[in-house]
Amino acid sequence: MTKAVVAAVKPCLVELVAGRTYFWCACGRSSKQPYCDGSHKGTGIEPLAFKAEENGDALLCACKRTRGGPWCDGSHNALSDSYGEPMDAATDAETVTFVETPEGARAQLDSDCFVLRPGSGKQFGRLRMQQTIGPGDGAKHISQFAGQLEAGTSPVLRFAGSDAALFIVSGTGKIEIGARSFDLAAHSGAYVRASEAFRLIADSGQPFVFNISVCPLGPMPEILDDMPAGFDTSVPIRIVPLDPAKRSAMADRFYQVLVDGEHHGTQVTQFIGHIPLSRAAHHHHLYEETLLVLSGDGIMWTDRTKAALKAGDVIFLPRKQSHSVECTSPEGMLLVGVFYPSMSPAINY
Repeated sequence: MTKAVVAAVKPCLVELVAGRTYFWCACGRSSKQPYCDGSHKGTGIEPLAFKAEENGDALLCACKRTRGGPWCDGSHNALSDSYGEPMDAATDAETVTFVETPEGARAQLDSDCFVLRPGSGKQFGRLRMQQTIGPGDGAKHISQFAGQLEAGTSPVLRFAGSDAALFIVSGTGKIEIGARSFDLAAHSGAYVRASEAFRLIADSGQPFVFNISVCPLGPMPEILDDMPAGFDTSVPIRIVPLDPAKRSAMADRFYQVLVDGEHHGTQVTQFIGHIPLSRAAHHHHLYEETLLVLSGDGIMWTDRTKAALKAGDVIFLPRKQSHSVECTSPEGMLLVGVFYPSMSPAINY
């Protein structure tokens, strides 16, 4: 049988109509990508028929290496040793300076995209928290909060009706969800189901620094007097530590998914990733995304603007926002990302 050829490295963005049947080109020879035009005849590779389940945008594979045709699964990232080259059109982007706001220093980029260097936040006993992303920032699905807990126990918190994905930036301790308790270490992800209550316990020594992403988006959490007993036993695994054995490669970059729909039944995906000294080609995602820089310096690029990045910076990217993250540190850049709806971080166009 003839081997499928690469029609294009990036997937095709298409608009599907619910109930309509489409024929996806599997051979790569069609002139009407990503759909079949009959060019497969004689190759032994038949097109794949599928019926759209809903109206809306979709990314159909054009590299013909996907393991889940017709949908892009990020396999195109393995076609190159690097994650792409920057677009010449973006090299003259305007440098945006940071402006002091009540929330911290902020660089406003194209559209609703921005970089925030968080401020001090509000004090709740030993806990200090600040909302870094919310409805007022143009976010439609994800709220985000930065927090720090000194040695001891936080108040009982609850994001009623919303899933929460926590990421431990530094320090060690525990999280209590209902009557369950889990150990937490730096660079671990934690998941709390909608309407479950939780509290954090920080070990003595280094402050317990964390980030909370909440979906659907909303305000600061409720502060409860007592811990409700509720814990959803259908999702027993709540803590996912950083594990080099679970890395997935994207050319010369890598990432590890910590929280996602497959293992936690949520539409939120949380991942930790590493970027080497490099600048990627501009790309887009079909999801709303936030990024938190854990280490390293760099530049956040959009089509017309750019801003400096350093550890602690929070980045908000609206759905379909053209962007590129450049790392300027020889040791690379480590970051944690969260997006909605849940899919692979490798899927881009």
